[in-house]
Amino acid sequence: MSLLLHFILLTTLGIIWSSEPSGTGDEADRPVGIAIVHQLPDRQRYVDARDLKVQEKKSTQSQQQSQSSSASAAAPPADLSPPIDLAGILNAMESTPSPVSGTGLAGETELGDDAFGSGDDKKSDSQGDQATTMVFGVSGSGSRFVYVFDRSDSMNGHNGRPLRVAKAELIRSLKTLSEQQRFQIIFYNDKAKPFQLSGAPLQLVAGEPSMITMAQRYVESIAAFGGTEHDVALKLALRMSPDVIFFLTDARIPRLSGTELAEIRRRAQQSGTTIHAIEFGPEPGAPQDSFLRDLAAQNQGEYKYIDVRNLGVQSTTREATP
Repeated sequence: MSLLLHFILLTTLGIIWSSEPSGTGDEADRPVGIAIVHQLPDRQRYVDARDLKVQEKKSTQSQQQSQSSSASAAAPPADLSPPIDLAGILNAMESTPSPVSGTGLAGETELGDDAFGSGDDKKSDSQGDQATTMVFGVSGSGSRFVYVFDRSDSMNGHNGRPLRVAKAELIRSLKTLSEQQRFQIIFYNDKAKPFQLSGAPLQLVAGEPSMITMAQRYVESIAAFGGTEHDVALKLALRMSPDVIFFLTDARIPRLSGTELAEIRRRAQQSGTTIHAIEFGPEPGAPQDSFLRDLAAQNQGEYKYIDVRNLGVQSTTREATP
């Protein structure tokens, strides 16, 4: 019995002893994990793999936040208007240049499209009385006339006779118009300078006596200087859809190119405009290669050559059929 009692007691103690935890019982210093070793020149550096993952995660989040901020800064506001098509605007301006306003008495100012009267003027004037007027013997019939005259420096040649005689002939032609006709005058060098009343849109004006008097003062105030740009003035005249354009110049250079002539012809056909061309020159006969011949011929007009050496003395003219 004693042996059995001691056996039971020892067995019980053994069970109790084996169930107690090993070690000190204190909390572990740190959990077991994987360390990554960085071999430095003078030592070894250990990095816990879990710490490395946390750092990588934070770095990725920081990069994503930075990219998001950059995209937000680069993105335009929601209410921002679309960019202006500068190339398209410049192309339109070159194809139909803006005119220059003035009365001959003040400075010149660039005009936009809103400076023109409405396109309905052609319809309202279509019922006006037809008239025939002449410039250096070239006659034009209609109710809407535009005079496009060169005022470049070359018109000062021969003691200023070309410009002086051209202005006198223009005034004579204006005085044959009546209140039923409308007209416009464009003197040009490298810019177009139309006759325009202060504060009024650029348009054809009635041939009433008071307007003719104002136009005469404008013509008399014109001086010649600068270079020559035919295309600008002609396109400006065609934008007013006249029945007749009287175009006068002494400049053979620069010539209107084939492309420019074709564009002028297209616009003239659209507006039903006839273009007469009058050329001043220092030779007794008209040049055979003058672009003004082509300009008149392509627009149902008449071409006339005038020897400037005889202007104001004895008018010697040479006429060519279109």
